[in-house]
Amino acid sequence: MENFTVDIDWHGTAVVIRLSGELDLATAPTLRDCLGVALAEFGSPTLVVDTGGLTFCDSSGLSVLLSGLSLAESAGGSLALSAVGGQLARLLAVTGLNARFQIFTTTPEALDRME
Repeated sequence: MENFTVDIDWHGTAVVIRLSGELDLATAPTLRDCLGVALAEFGSPTLVVDTGGLTFCDSSGLSVLLSGLSLAESAGGSLALSAVGGQLARLLAVTGLNARFQIFTTTPEALDRME
């Protein structure tokens, strides 16, 4: 099993959540908890989830990302994805969720365009 890590950084009015490893049924609760912490501790921030380090994402991971988007919007904030590629990009396209998320090529681009 590949390690899954989540790093959270504060950037002005935005929180950047960097993911690496496999986001699946076993690791999705870790991301859910981190999204909850970001929303609770930072109010209703702009959340940017940098997925560049993900090597895999299944439906459980996608569900947590979608839940995070809904929670952020309900709190008056927003959630965008950056550095989306490979399998996650295909999963978003197949499910049509690429139209639901704001998706940026890089995290700096997301921060510039969202703030």
